[in-house]
Amino acid sequence: MVAALMLRAPSEAILKAKEELSSNGYTSVQLASELGIAVQLVDNFLNGEIVDRNTYNLVCDKLHIPINSSEDQPPKKSDNLSSQDIADSKPAKNELTNGHAAINDKEMRVIANFSDVSVKSENIAPIDDEIDYPQPNQFVQKIRRHISSALIRQCDRLRVIDINTPLYLHDLYTDIEVFIDLPSSQYLDLNETFQNIPPEQYDRFYLAKLNPSSIPANQALEEYNKLLVTGSLGAGKTTLLKYWALACITDQILSDYLPIFLPLRSLVDTGNFHGTNSLGNPFTWLKSQFTSYGLANEILDGASIDNLLEQLLSEGNFLLLWDGLDEIPDNYRTEIAYQILNFSDLYPKNRMVVATRNPVYSHILESFKTIEVAPFQESQIAEFAGKWVQTTCPQLPKKLDKFQQLLNTNQPLAEVAKNPLLLTHICTAFNSCEYLKPNFYQEILNLLLSKWEQTKCLPSSTNQSLSVAQKQDLLSYIAIVSLDRHGYVWQNNELEDDFQACIRASRNLANVAIDRDQFFQLLKWRHSLLIESAKGVHRLCHTTLHDYLAAYRIANSNPAAAQKYLLERMYLNRWHGVIVMTVSISQQADHMLQMMKRKIDELVIKDPHLQSFLSWVNQQSIQMKTPYKAVTIRALYLDIDLENTRSLDRARALDIAHSRSLERARTKALGFDNTMETEVDIDYTINLALNLDLALYFANHRILDLACILEPDLHKGLQFLRQKFPDPYKDREKFSKWWQAKGLDWSKKLRSLIVQHRKGSQEWQFSENQLKILRTYHDANKLLVECLNNAEYVSPLVKNQIESTLLSPQGEYTILQY
Repeated sequence: MVAALMLRAPSEAILKAKEELSSNGYTSVQLASELGIAVQLVDNFLNGEIVDRNTYNLVCDKLHIPINSSEDQPPKKSDNLSSQDIADSKPAKNELTNGHAAINDKEMRVIANFSDVSVKSENIAPIDDEIDYPQPNQFVQKIRRHISSALIRQCDRLRVIDINTPLYLHDLYTDIEVFIDLPSSQYLDLNETFQNIPPEQYDRFYLAKLNPSSIPANQALEEYNKLLVTGSLGAGKTTLLKYWALACITDQILSDYLPIFLPLRSLVDTGNFHGTNSLGNPFTWLKSQFTSYGLANEILDGASIDNLLEQLLSEGNFLLLWDGLDEIPDNYRTEIAYQILNFSDLYPKNRMVVATRNPVYSHILESFKTIEVAPFQESQIAEFAGKWVQTTCPQLPKKLDKFQQLLNTNQPLAEVAKNPLLLTHICTAFNSCEYLKPNFYQEILNLLLSKWEQTKCLPSSTNQSLSVAQKQDLLSYIAIVSLDRHGYVWQNNELEDDFQACIRASRNLANVAIDRDQFFQLLKWRHSLLIESAKGVHRLCHTTLHDYLAAYRIANSNPAAAQKYLLERMYLNRWHGVIVMTVSISQQADHMLQMMKRKIDELVIKDPHLQSFLSWVNQQSIQMKTPYKAVTIRALYLDIDLENTRSLDRARALDIAHSRSLERARTKALGFDNTMETEVDIDYTINLALNLDLALYFANHRILDLACILEPDLHKGLQFLRQKFPDPYKDREKFSKWWQAKGLDWSKKLRSLIVQHRKGSQEWQFSENQLKILRTYHDANKLLVECLNNAEYVSPLVKNQIESTLLSPQGEYTILQY
């Protein structure tokens, strides 16, 4: 049983306490003075109101009341308090009689909320009432109680753009994970790592899989006394440090420490960035922050605060959380980093955490373990979204389902949502309008390039030679050049080469003096737009933004030239995201979509065999009675991935049957009886292998893509099955057990789902070239449907004409007039 942080004394304990006070001639004021706690806390105990566990224990011990008298019984609703219980309780007075600030209702809700937070660290044991733990330093606990109110007020708040109502960290905090080994420290040869995979796929599907393993952030804090927390803009560094401060002061982690949260930029007077004023040292910073928490005179007991701090530091009582090293002017950062290093050497017993975007300071902070905040995974995104809806619009619970559906059907948006800041921005926009326009990505760029810094009131960099518009112009040019040359990823010197090519070709930037290295550093550490995924391997922070930047430049070019440029690249997979983005924001979408349809139809129009196949597919879709649209049925027949899976099935089955025959011959030659049920065994083995082939293919490939984007119900069915399927590569033993128990049943459901709408089949005996054309035809039509679904300015007439004739043979419809 986990010990409650907030308790209410039972009536028998209150009665005994009052009897003890009366018999000894005590008043509540005298008792509070002897215990070193606020009078109001003693009065709350005696009045049967809520008090913290430490107060409860101190009063019971002083008045000889058995502490466990109320805990030996099953906990009552009034003993272990939920957030709602505390919200419904009587409010505490605003000021205590001895001058200390009381813990108000909101702060008590924080304590109750954090008492329910699960700490995901294997090294943090739960507090069990039946285990006799050693008592922590009582003096430190007394100070913790006195600073808790101010610390909670400081840390339990979040900065959210475009939200005018205060938001609290304890309502929205989602567990964060960190990389112990930095991704940028890896040595990777992508050509070797991704053999037989085209370069345009590296970032979009594979680079994330190469990230080192992550662990819960709390576990890292437990394992390392000194931490340098790094991460991109909006990754959640400040939120994590604030959470650690709150979790510490509410006894969730490191309950024997005094947490101090200090934004480092508060050390510098913004009016004297270039002055000679001394910044002081960490001792003076700590003293200033400590006193700002309202440390009372009676705590000092006549001693100076300097002596108190010296004693606490020497004994290692502090958890010091220094936030935002990158947010102070450049000329101060190195000095502050060295001061923190010297301070940590002088008082090595204390725990210290420094947060910054740039891990370069790890060369100064040598005794600090450098970690990096990991991007959100799907489960974390879902958890945050659920808390967001509950906090900001609890009256609209169905909004969460709509938000999840949006991310499930919009892969580019889901990729951006892995960044907590951008996820918050998406949620904010979704609160106002459940349909996010394509130009929403321009808002994301504005946020990264300027708006976030403005909201934090950060000073402008004095050495910037480019405006925000010029940065976007240059980035959009580089995005297009890289896609034409080598895809989404820059290796070795490719980034420098692309940069120089863009500068030489740009009329707007030809006469602007640009320091290349400084520009790259700015993109990395100030805007977090450029990421080093491994040594010498760079990419933009999100493939989605890479696509948008390229689309932005094309959409703002000459319309005829832009259409010609994109049509020439329509059959290159790495350009598909850009084409969708361009059509989505283009005001000339009708003409572009019609030109795409004509070009796609030209692929198959001259091949009679392919036209016969399309006619047969069309007839099948007309004859079937199904709630799906006819075009969806045509897509199901056309899906090449399913045909490829069938080929794999047949090859694997033949191989297994051949191996089984060889095994029978071998055992017979050795003179052993073949005791196995040969026919049954072969059937079972082949069936299991066929299902496993299909399952593994399904796990690694998106099947029926075209049909899924045409029919949401089919997509939902496949998503449901995918969620039930364990990762076969993450835990092979777990997958093996699941497969043996549930594999056949799961495979039947998958096969039923993907073939139930196919009325018949026919061997068409396509040549290799015809299969290649069909594959291109299939992918191009999928691209066309995505463009139709995302186009902001397509007319209903053109959209209907294209949809109704999609995947149809030439003779079945009248050619659209272009």
